[in-house]
Amino acid sequence: MMIAIKLLQDSVPIGEIIFARSLLGMLAVATVYKLRGEFEGRFVIRSVRAHAFWALTAAMAMGMWFICITLIPLPEATAIGFAMPLLVVAMAFFILGETVRIVRWIAILTGLAGVCIIVWPRLGVGASYSSASAIGAALALGAAICWALAQTLLRRLTRTETSGSAVLSFSIATMILSLFSIPLGWTLPDAGQWGLILLCGVAGGFGQLCVAESLRFAEASALAPFEYLAFPIASLAAILFFGEYPDTNVWLGLPLVIAGGLLVIYREHQLSKRAAS
Repeated sequence: MMIAIKLLQDSVPIGEIIFARSLLGMLAVATVYKLRGEFEGRFVIRSVRAHAFWALTAAMAMGMWFICITLIPLPEATAIGFAMPLLVVAMAFFILGETVRIVRWIAILTGLAGVCIIVWPRLGVGASYSSASAIGAALALGAAICWALAQTLLRRLTRTETSGSAVLSFSIATMILSLFSIPLGWTLPDAGQWGLILLCGVAGGFGQLCVAESLRFAEASALAPFEYLAFPIASLAAILFFGEYPDTNVWLGLPLVIAGGLLVIYREHQLSKRAAS
């Protein structure tokens, strides 16, 4: 999905890409449910207010994320995005009232220190804050914060709502917000661009569905380490397609970010085993 966005960034407006991603992603998810005979009742929205908070927050996160990867290299954006699971733990404490003890707070602070190292050349003292790269780094941070808040709201939402209805409300919110970019200019894509737009929407939709479905078969703490595969995959894609290489500050900060994230995962796994016993 990220490769398709970067390949389209100079020819198709980002608002148009977001609209297509949301529409095609929703259709892809609906098709999977239909083929599995699970369509009935999957997209029923019971609480409009609860969905509105989740959907708007997630839509803002996706908008900022899509823009940021057109402004900074993919490896850097991916590394900054790893702040999200750390922020989810902190927000679960403040919003959901979950207990977060000293080990996980240390992990959160360690990971966020790594994020600060990564963004320092863009947003630190003496940086050019009006540059495209600084704006991209700021948007990547904003996307991580909004995604974390959205994930926290989603955990509360799915206690009473289906995952299909969450996909529906998210898609509707992103499509509505993307329409405000029409005055900035939408274009009629050619055949090649339509192919990339289709790839973006289907990959995003199926990826979202795979994440949701995986949680039916394994604990979140067992699945979370797979998220860190995004960095080598994104780095390889960035090198092959765009000639982008991770900067030194990314290599310096990323180990701290991953260490913090893995410590949180390890602690979550310990606590879940203790609760089960």
